[in-house]
Amino acid sequence: MRLSIFKPKVINIITAIIVFSFPLLRERARLPDGTITEVVYYQPIYLLISYLKMHDWKAVFLMIGFFLIIYFSTSIIIGSVSILIQKLNVKNKR
Repeated sequence: MRLSIFKPKVINIITAIIVFSFPLLRERARLPDGTITEVVYYQPIYLLISYLKMHDWKAVFLMIGFFLIIYFSTSIIIGSVSILIQKLNVKNKR
């Protein structure tokens, strides 16, 4: 596997930031009667900014790690799709 797909490209960074802005993290609460209810969904970018303001460095580094996981995932997906498209274009030209 080539590692060139992890190079910072505009499409990779923008896609990772867009995914990082989705409300991915949720908080659930257990009610006194024993049922679980959804309280709120959080956007990771909002949590990162909030943790920076509170100087909670452990949580900041966790969110940065989460962002890196999202970046690597989107880079692999974009790289795979671009390689597939290139192979299909080569087959269609023949």
